[in-house]
Amino acid sequence: MAAEPALPEVSGWEFSEAFARTSGTGRYDSGAYLWTDWLYDDTGAGNFTYDDPEATGSNGADIFRAAVAADDSFTYWRVDWNTLIDPEVPIAAWTFDTDRDVTTGVADWPAAAGARSPGIDTSLVVSSRGAWITDLQTGEETDVVAAGGELTVDADSRSFVVAVPREELPADGAWTARLASGLADATGTGFLPAPQSGDGTRVYNASFRDMEDEPHLVGDYSSAATHWNNGGQSEHLDSGDLSAFTLDLDWDTIDSRTSTPEAAPTGFSTRWHASSVEIAQGMDPQARKSPGPALQPATFWGRVQPYTVYVPTTYAADTPAPLTILLHGGDSNHNGFLGARKDEVYGPMCEERGSICVSPLGRGLSSWYINHAELDIWEVWNRVAHTYSLDSESTVVGGFSMGGVGATRLITNYPDVFAGAVIASGAGYYNVPGERDREGAPLRVENLGSVKTFMASGSEDISLTNTQLWDGVLQDSGVPYQANYYEDADHGAFTSLGWAEAAQYLSGQTRVTDPAEIVYRWEPRDERPDLGMETDSSYWLTELEPRDESARWSRATATSGVLDTTEFTPVHSDTLQSIDGRSVNVRKQQLVAQEERTPRNEIDLNAENLATMEVNLDRARLDQSAPGVVRLSTDGETQLNLARGEDSVTVQLDAGDHELTSPSEPARVKARAADGAVRVSWSASVSPLPDVTYTVRNAEGTALCTTSATSCTIDGLSNGEAYSFSVSAGNLVGTSSSTASPEVTPGPAPVFSDNEPGSAFYAPVQWMAANNISTGYTDGTFRKYRDVTRGETTAFLHRYTQPDFTAPETSPFEDTTDTGSFYEPITWAAAEKITLGYTDGTFQPHRAVTRGEFATFLYRLAAPEHNAPTDSPFDDLSTGNIHYEAITWLASQGITIGDTHGHFNALEPVTRGEISAFLERYDNTHH
Repeated sequence: MAAEPALPEVSGWEFSEAFARTSGTGRYDSGAYLWTDWLYDDTGAGNFTYDDPEATGSNGADIFRAAVAADDSFTYWRVDWNTLIDPEVPIAAWTFDTDRDVTTGVADWPAAAGARSPGIDTSLVVSSRGAWITDLQTGEETDVVAAGGELTVDADSRSFVVAVPREELPADGAWTARLASGLADATGTGFLPAPQSGDGTRVYNASFRDMEDEPHLVGDYSSAATHWNNGGQSEHLDSGDLSAFTLDLDWDTIDSRTSTPEAAPTGFSTRWHASSVEIAQGMDPQARKSPGPALQPATFWGRVQPYTVYVPTTYAADTPAPLTILLHGGDSNHNGFLGARKDEVYGPMCEERGSICVSPLGRGLSSWYINHAELDIWEVWNRVAHTYSLDSESTVVGGFSMGGVGATRLITNYPDVFAGAVIASGAGYYNVPGERDREGAPLRVENLGSVKTFMASGSEDISLTNTQLWDGVLQDSGVPYQANYYEDADHGAFTSLGWAEAAQYLSGQTRVTDPAEIVYRWEPRDERPDLGMETDSSYWLTELEPRDESARWSRATATSGVLDTTEFTPVHSDTLQSIDGRSVNVRKQQLVAQEERTPRNEIDLNAENLATMEVNLDRARLDQSAPGVVRLSTDGETQLNLARGEDSVTVQLDAGDHELTSPSEPARVKARAADGAVRVSWSASVSPLPDVTYTVRNAEGTALCTTSATSCTIDGLSNGEAYSFSVSAGNLVGTSSSTASPEVTPGPAPVFSDNEPGSAFYAPVQWMAANNISTGYTDGTFRKYRDVTRGETTAFLHRYTQPDFTAPETSPFEDTTDTGSFYEPITWAAAEKITLGYTDGTFQPHRAVTRGEFATFLYRLAAPEHNAPTDSPFDDLSTGNIHYEAITWLASQGITIGDTHGHFNALEPVTRGEISAFLERYDNTHH
């Protein structure tokens, strides 16, 4: 969730913006007094409306915040409006009892406000047309701007700021101040009557009503006169008496720039947050009226939104508290649970659990928590998390009626963020397009394998049939839940009934972060990415995107064999209990452990209508250091992304069953000794994934080298001491078993008397000696220009390859016996089909090898994919030559470039120096 957007800076105000977030509270801060009012409470005597919704947004006189400040020359009076479409709409009146003596001054408010309070001696009336100070005892009026003051009307911040010269309004000591608002008349100097005013008050909103003035839901539960923290206002404005709503303004505190802390009440309070989305200013004209059960779009449009919070008396900032999100029912708002029996909800769910509880407005009375209403839930959660210390592992969401449907939506679409849920007389589902309970809607409860869910209904409940339907699917899905059916309970009873049992069922429950098994079913159209809300992840599965957005469902399942170490069986019970004297049918399903399983380093996936899927291998606990496998069965083309830390790999897979494994064991592991070092090399492993890495370890298992190449030189070894190494291959899925190298002893390479530094083939010959492929002759020579026989060639290749090979007891060739010096290399070369011998059954080990024949031997050893060119790279090599494919491959690899005449000389015998050069170049290009 993005950070809360900042509200616009206010022109004409150079003081603090640190307003409290709790409505009905204020604080001093650095030369200013900052008051936070209630939102959407502009109902006057309880029934006021607006004649011109377009200009007023049906909210045109709603005070959002107010502030007072001072410097050496001026006092400043600020009013922030919740809605300011047309600055000519609102008017504000400040009244002052500067001697704090109710027996002096007058009682009637100025500007035809139709209100009264005792002891007023001075007033300040402000509209977009001007600001006027009036001595109400003498009637003398001063135009503030004409007297050297300033009026700033800031439409962007929706603020009126008046700077009043201190000589025109001397400010010292302590005052009693009041503030009220209404609709401005044509001159901007007086209040217009509301359509419902009659001869009574014209005040829409009285400020400085604190939480004692506005106990929640005084009066009728669904009345607009009481439902917006405005019951006290409605009662007092019915008679026009504003004497109860005061600000004790201390100028010494302002002038000394003293700061006081923001109120941090326990129990109930109403807070506000700035939304990332402003649909429009104001609200729908019918927003406060009962729409019945019909779905409405968001009806409260503005950029600031209210919510109710309950802070338990045990809350301490240094101890994270659980969060409970309570979603109100239809025809209600964020105060929906605060009726006469509120303690039956907030007691067990909040106070006794030590849980902070919040109730969002949800942008309307019948929004069903989709679209902007759902966004309001997430934004309230985000703002609360920045205000209080929350235990993110213990969040519970619950709701009554419409709120229960909203809770169902949240837990089935986002199961990984909740520990549990309460659905009180509200089983059902609304999707983003506004469709209620489409066919198969309850199937989504299979997502709740790791979320405990409590449902409540009653024998007289209109939601009984729907609750029973969802109950049955929960049971069939094998997920944990409890459903209580209360005898004789009707729909309205569940604003308070069942919550104690829900709290007991969810006691101590924490969310499962990385379950062994994930099932996630969702509707492809059921998301609002434009609002930052996407149904695209569940636990360690992310980036879930549908292949066909018009399909009824997308579905993903995943099982981690590493985490799946216990077999659970769903066990269902159905009992009758007596709870508080009422008969209750309790249906409960628990997951009971049966037996332990051996962990398996594997993940099994299934994808239905999925274009993309990402698996977090770390969260699934797949051990990268051991052989592993990821299996996917998909009904169509799916892009699978495997992620581990900052690394990831993507594969595109067609419909069918697929296995992505760790690499095969490295083959042909060789260890070549050098002076104080060993060069370990191997053949590339087979891997279904790219980015294979190889690890070389010593005999003790210590990793000495990690590389993506197929060789590694281990330095710092002792000459004359034997060493052995092992090599394993790894990819993002896992690591192969290790393959051991032959034991090898480092030592200085021989120095040949006929291989002077700078001479032809010097470096390749030394390389041959260093790698024990040829150590020369006993007389200390190498004889670079001597022809090489077929037997010697196989010996060179055999020593280079260091294969794990056992020579056969019977020779495949008539002229080669097991007592011959080249018997093992020759039989190995035959077994590998590097050479097949002659048609007469002989090998002829002493016959000289030509350059063309050696090219073919090396080509067969490498077994590359090579398409010979149509044009020969050498003047003396025809495309029909028996060795053409092998020679052109050597040329393509840079192993040979021919002679200075552009010839390869395929029929010429190959010399020991030439073979040294060929093998060294081959090694450089293939390891």
